[in-house]
Amino acid sequence: MVSILVGPALLVTACSTLSANSTPSASSHPNVTKTFARLIDVGGGRKMYLECRGSGSPTVVLVPGLVAAADTWSYVTGSAGTMKPSRSAVYPGVGSFTRVCSYDRPGTARENGKPTTSTSVPQPTTPRGDVSDLHTLLRAAKVPGPYVLVGWSAAGPIARIYAGEYPHDVAGLVLVDAESEFLQSELTPGQFKTFLALIRNDDKRRLAQWKDVERQDPATTFSQVRAAPRPPRVPVAVLSGDTFDADAFRARLPAHAPADYPQVFWRAQLASQASLARQFPGATHITKTHSDHNIHNNQPELVTKAIREVVEKARRRESGGTPSSS
Repeated sequence: MVSILVGPALLVTACSTLSANSTPSASSHPNVTKTFARLIDVGGGRKMYLECRGSGSPTVVLVPGLVAAADTWSYVTGSAGTMKPSRSAVYPGVGSFTRVCSYDRPGTARENGKPTTSTSVPQPTTPRGDVSDLHTLLRAAKVPGPYVLVGWSAAGPIARIYAGEYPHDVAGLVLVDAESEFLQSELTPGQFKTFLALIRNDDKRRLAQWKDVERQDPATTFSQVRAAPRPPRVPVAVLSGDTFDADAFRARLPAHAPADYPQVFWRAQLASQASLARQFPGATHITKTHSDHNIHNNQPELVTKAIREVVEKARRRESGGTPSSS
């Protein structure tokens, strides 16, 4: 569901450490306004790519979807339907009003199709493992908290579990057409098996190109989300795609799938997004996005606006002003 296309520039190894139980604050980092794009040593012989720009608090952490790298937040969908870097994209847009960072998980790919420089790990991975990686990365790079986590697609569970595991580090959540565990409950067991078969088909196509490509099992993901601690009461925005290409979806299905499965899936997807939003009392749920799954590329201004609103609510809460509705 993700387009694979490029990214930044200078890659330099950085080796910095922090106490395992502390979240860096702006006062603990001498370069909180510095723009950088480099590999960070996260220990265990591994490095992860991280890029940051802008200044201000809270820090927005953009978490890419499955197989997507940090640069997905710097691209927009052009008039011809092709992806192109743009100053109107989410990453530069958010960097105009607060500190913003994004990163490459292992097994992801840039928008030019080149594999990430982040060290490979055994696949498939899990959201809990990705949460551990992200927490280690932010500490090693001394990225100042608190954080507004923005999770697109498969990164939605990562953002939610992170918020539950580290509630004092998280000031807000923005979920961009995020995977929802309620998809499983909206489908019958047989329909969910068809969905899992579709995911396996996608994996096979990617594995034919790259053996270390990022993979996850939806059943495991949903199980880990259900078992995770609830996120704290912070400002939340949920954005849901409202456009669906049934023919493109059908092309990914196994041969035995019922003819009406695309329609069945889409009804379940919309219902699962509504249930996801209800998990956060007072959350803003934006359903008129005029976009498919890739809202951040198709409607970057809409996503940036939602992030700005969550950031502003978090700032008011931090300053002791009028509390937000969420």
